[in-house]
Amino acid sequence: MKKILEFKKFVVQLSLSGFFCFRRGKFKLPELFRLRIMLCFVICMAMAISQFVNPPKAEGAFAEQLAVDTRAISLANNVTADPPGIASIHYNPAGLSLLSDGNLISMGVVLPFINKKTILNKDPNYEGFHDLNGNLIKDPLWGTQDGPDRLSGNSWSGTHGSNTSGRMYLPVLDAELDFLIVPILGLSHRAPDSKWTFGYSVYVPFGGGWVGRDEDDPTGWDGKAVYIQHLIYASPSVSYQVNKTLSVGASFGLGSSAMGVGTDVRAPNAIVNLTKTLGDATQGMENMLFDLTVPMPLFGGGIGPYDQIGNLSFTMHDDFSPSYNLGVLWGPFDWLSFGLSYQSPIKSHLSGKFRLTYSDQWQKMVGWCGSSALMQIVSMALDLPYQTVSEQTGTITADVEFPQIINFGIKFKPIRRLSLLADLHWAQWSSIKQDYFIFDQKIQLLQLAKYMGYNGGDTILVLERDFKDTLNWGVGAEYQLLDWLMLRGGYENRVSSVQDIYYDAMYAIPTTDYYGAGFGIKGSGLGIKMLKDIDIDLAVGYMVNKSYKISNNTSSNLNSTVLGSGIMNSYAGMNYEEEWAVYEGSVKATMPLEVVTTVVSKGIDLLNPFSSKKSASTKNSLKTSEDFLADLPSSTTLVNNLRVEGQSYYIENSD
Repeated sequence: MKKILEFKKFVVQLSLSGFFCFRRGKFKLPELFRLRIMLCFVICMAMAISQFVNPPKAEGAFAEQLAVDTRAISLANNVTADPPGIASIHYNPAGLSLLSDGNLISMGVVLPFINKKTILNKDPNYEGFHDLNGNLIKDPLWGTQDGPDRLSGNSWSGTHGSNTSGRMYLPVLDAELDFLIVPILGLSHRAPDSKWTFGYSVYVPFGGGWVGRDEDDPTGWDGKAVYIQHLIYASPSVSYQVNKTLSVGASFGLGSSAMGVGTDVRAPNAIVNLTKTLGDATQGMENMLFDLTVPMPLFGGGIGPYDQIGNLSFTMHDDFSPSYNLGVLWGPFDWLSFGLSYQSPIKSHLSGKFRLTYSDQWQKMVGWCGSSALMQIVSMALDLPYQTVSEQTGTITADVEFPQIINFGIKFKPIRRLSLLADLHWAQWSSIKQDYFIFDQKIQLLQLAKYMGYNGGDTILVLERDFKDTLNWGVGAEYQLLDWLMLRGGYENRVSSVQDIYYDAMYAIPTTDYYGAGFGIKGSGLGIKMLKDIDIDLAVGYMVNKSYKISNNTSSNLNSTVLGSGIMNSYAGMNYEEEWAVYEGSVKATMPLEVVTTVVSKGIDLLNPFSSKKSASTKNSLKTSEDFLADLPSSTTLVNNLRVEGQSYYIENSD
């Protein structure tokens, strides 16, 4: 193994040495041979990166820069050294210097569709819970019992669920939409022969959301409806061209962060099962003495380990979350350029409303805690809830952070019409250790959870994260097939920070492979007058993970059977598997701003009956009518023309 690593290191060093020697002119070789050396360099670098940078497949992935720009989608986000027009504001602000003089506008849309499938199977080695008589309590999520081992209780069909649509938050309307649509809007300005370029853009650097298929979907225990997003609605930006080869840029963003969750709640653990066992054991033991002290049945009959406790839903947002981006673009040769950009962390203080509804059985148990004077005293001493409520509503807050990111990219043109791109993306997810959701009141569920090992408090829901830093890589290519047609394609290895031991089904998506393809059309080469100033980009994206498994008792946020390991273990005793696919389609048009203003102006004139042009047209038609009437002969002349020559006419009582 050591020799293999040394050989790979030697190949990379040899390629680097050849690259610099041949380009510095130390050796004069035919252009074709030198091209082959350059291609070998790129291939060797890609192989080295894929071997040493490619992270393990046992981590989750987060939806970052998934739907920012059309051209970036087609190149799988490998655009740091070749930023995509006005979207350079996000990827590398220095790229604004590559835009043409004058005022430009980009408008477009991205339509993502998330297809998530969850497969649940009982762990054959999981013993489960038993009732008072020692019978196995069956979890509905196990499915039906079948197969050769059906008598032993180890073979179950399992269940599965999927989502029907996406979900997102609309900041201005303060509403949720069960459909994903991402806007693309950007403006730029540069005075003729100026080194300064200014820009403005609206985009979504982070986002994702989905809705479960129906009420009985087994995935409802860890997110029936979920979304998290960050929309940048204002991003004033500037770039400066230091010289012909070097540009620098910066952008400042104001954004809206939002998060929403709707999930059913249950707690399959030994303590909850004990309440049900004792409740069953004391059924029918009611009497006056017990009613005055400790009423029967105990715990109001208790709650089963697989019974629903309630449903939690909340929406939160922060409409003022600042951030900034910095970038450098250096092109020492016309065939080679480098890009480096920094994206600051985004820290948001979210606030909103929550609603926690409780099941009838939960209400019976809480009512039992306050069913007598003695029980009320004991409950107050133990800080247990004893007043029955069907639901709790109020205010919820949370601090959410999106990490700082550093991007490095290379653009290499082996021939005039072909551009090869490669990117590295580093994100500091390790800054996020825990998520805190703070309620404005004591939560009954949390008051009881502390007796199951939860130590976050009565008003705070704490979820362990302990994210890890990530290093993703990708490659892309752009080929100018015709003077007016560009073909594009790319691949990105998307890995993020969620470890298996803290994986949950609400916050993260698994490690994925991201593929992009598309093309660009220059309107000036089509010979169509209407499109001569318009450039059009089209792209499709496909992100996939065909199987991601979390074995039973792995994650303390998902399926741990250890008492006190976490409060969100709805799938305890189960092997959890996900299949993910995200499909994207995008279109964008870039043109001089004058094209849009002219079209808008003409449209207003057509719709406005009082426009100056219509008034002038009306006056002209009135003038024409008056001239026509003035040229008509008088009534006397008309009558005289009708008389027969030599005869006279008398009209009585006329003028």
